Amino acid sequence: MDEKLSKEIERRRQLADRNVGAVVSLLERRQELRGIYPMADLVADNVGWVV
Repeated sequence: MDEKLSKEIERRRQLADRNVGAVVSLLERRQELRGIYPMADLVADNVGWVV
């Protein structure tokens, strides 16, 4: 793999990690948001099992 592609893959992985972390953090702080977007609930619940 060339260096440019590997840097782009790493950048996208970091962005995805940050976004998942933000969703989990938001749903922890704002419980009233649970149930509005089921996929966000699923992500938050599954990350809870991993951490």
